[in-house]
Amino acid sequence: MNKTWSIRNLQFGALACSALLTALPKEGVSQQKKNVLFIMADDFNYWTGAQGYYPKAHTPHLDSLAAKGILFTDAHCSSPVCNPSRNALWSGYRPSTTGIQGNEDGFVRDVQGFANITSMHQYFKQNGYFTYGSGKLWHPGSMGAKETDPANWTQINECATGCAGGSVNKFESTEWDAMIYSANPAALSESNCNDFKMVKQVASLISGYATSANKDKPFFIGCGIFRPHLPWNSPKQFWDLFVESQLTKPAGYTADDLNDIGESPAAVHTELVNKNKWMQAIQAYLACCALADSNVSILLDALNKSPYKNNTIVVFTGDHGWHLGEKMKWGKNTLYDQANRTTLIIYDPSAAGNGKKCRKVVGLQDVYPTLIELCGLPVKTDIEGGSLAPLLENPERTDWTRPALMSYADKNYIKTNEYRFIDFGNKYQLYDMVKDPYEWDNLSGKPGSDAIAAKLRAQIDSLVQIGRKMKAKLLANVTFSPQKNVLPGLIEVENYDEGADGQAFHDADNTNSGGKYRKDGVDIEVTQDIKGSFDITSTESGEWLRYTISELNPGTYEIQARVANASGTGKKLVYYIENRKAGEITVPVTGGAQTWQTVVLPNIQINEKGYFEIRVEISGAGFNINYFEFIKTGSVGTLLIRDNGAPGFLINKQVRDGRLYLDLTRTGMIAKIDIYTLGGTKVIEDVVIGEQRIVYNLTNGLASGSYLLRVRDNANVDKVEMFIYK
Repeated sequence: MNKTWSIRNLQFGALACSALLTALPKEGVSQQKKNVLFIMADDFNYWTGAQGYYPKAHTPHLDSLAAKGILFTDAHCSSPVCNPSRNALWSGYRPSTTGIQGNEDGFVRDVQGFANITSMHQYFKQNGYFTYGSGKLWHPGSMGAKETDPANWTQINECATGCAGGSVNKFESTEWDAMIYSANPAALSESNCNDFKMVKQVASLISGYATSANKDKPFFIGCGIFRPHLPWNSPKQFWDLFVESQLTKPAGYTADDLNDIGESPAAVHTELVNKNKWMQAIQAYLACCALADSNVSILLDALNKSPYKNNTIVVFTGDHGWHLGEKMKWGKNTLYDQANRTTLIIYDPSAAGNGKKCRKVVGLQDVYPTLIELCGLPVKTDIEGGSLAPLLENPERTDWTRPALMSYADKNYIKTNEYRFIDFGNKYQLYDMVKDPYEWDNLSGKPGSDAIAAKLRAQIDSLVQIGRKMKAKLLANVTFSPQKNVLPGLIEVENYDEGADGQAFHDADNTNSGGKYRKDGVDIEVTQDIKGSFDITSTESGEWLRYTISELNPGTYEIQARVANASGTGKKLVYYIENRKAGEITVPVTGGAQTWQTVVLPNIQINEKGYFEIRVEISGAGFNINYFEFIKTGSVGTLLIRDNGAPGFLINKQVRDGRLYLDLTRTGMIAKIDIYTLGGTKVIEDVVIGEQRIVYNLTNGLASGSYLLRVRDNANVDKVEMFIYK
């Protein structure tokens, strides 16, 4: 541990080869490379008229685009959550590779080794394209935040997204804070719908591009529409496209669906059923999809009236799926097909297969390499996924067997043209998607299922290993020196050990190890993902971890550690600060490798700010460690402050106009806001929509002075900051 070391370079072969394609100039346009119009709608599942799953869906403009291009009827995200899905799509790296599997897991460039990867729009920019980003493309609700990769677009539009609600059909769930919907009686306008305002600005850019300063460059335009993301607020004119009494339960719903796997209905589903709101909630979602479709039409109309209509690839996609009662669930965040399946339409004017549907399994991970090939850019072999260009030429080809790999909740799972497999060990879930497209019959434990599961498990392992090798190559030129790092309150540990020959190696490969480990310590990689995806798995009694910490302020802390796979008693973590024993934690019997439990060492005193060393000794062998977290504790009046060192949400800390400017892009869909006096009296309590930047109007009667703002969500966010109100 007293030396600097680097991970060895792992070589891997090219993932794909492709021919370079060029397009001849059209209608007097001097460009030879194709343009790209990339449109994404947030939480848009596969409920389009062209798909046919829900016949009452009203998406005429997307249906028209599907009729011109190719509708991929079995398209899947990389993760059923906004942040990991979008990071994977734009970066080219799966969640199983980066460790980003939740909205709280941050931005891909903050993951160790991934700071200098080339994002999709960046690659187009490097190859001579004018690149323009607007709306929700990465995870934040609008462009401009660090997590939207702003420096790697030629130009960004920071217009907000979403749509205002109203007093008609208003509903707020008591079981799920995020489940809010309403209709606005006012007609659609720029003043009540930021999505509408934003797409009109993008359409104006397209219409004027031929006379712009960038006219000699091909363009890559990205436009992210926020609806149908919750809250399902939209103008009443879109609600009126549907009659609630004529709506039906989704085809994928069946009453006894969860019996074979022992799950219970979601509380919000029971509430909607009991309050007779199921069909109205579907109407609210359909209205927002119709709104998104209407906004898409503005972009397509501008393109079709431009000189570029015959030389522009159009992509429309959601970022993941959405349950509307199937499996008695609502929302994303599940391992089931409905949460992972989305809409994908690609229209390349020169594709031979245009006008057909492709029923093969594909993934959004394939979009990046597909657009590279279609636009004739140099092939990238250092990203995951593969080009769909062959399917654009022949959507019905019979030799297409590439699976889709997805990740969520520390699980990697797979869908092929025949099966869908979620690996829970002996109690896995396996579905025959040809005979059972809605996953009503789990085949686990039935004759022949174990052999199928073994093959699918091997496919998962193979795809994950490709990503691990890519990550190892990215890390190969990164030098780690854990004892000298400036660390935040959260310390990640990953599974890199020092071998007997003194060379660093990756546990998954076990290269050069001979199964031997040195007892002078466990070399680890310090990462910046949130409560990460890798862990030390080969702990032996007597090993130790050592860090130097510099960012903890004086105060009282508790140290939390996440442990798993402790199968016996007598295992401990012993903490030393500046060579003085601070305390020890007995590791409980936790069970299997993925059975995680958090253990806490309380009342650690940090007396002065500055560098100090902490050492953790391992007593007893054979358990996993995932991370250590320092949480500051203390009280202000009746308010308990728990600050995990995460970045703050306040943009302005001195308030003069009565408005708080908050960056909530790192929270979940719903954020809770509490404001306290310094004496601990709560003066404001509210719930707002997260995952975006907002302006929060403070109460007029608030007296001048200092206040504490607490921001929480339903995941891991709980942050307290101080601001001054004047």
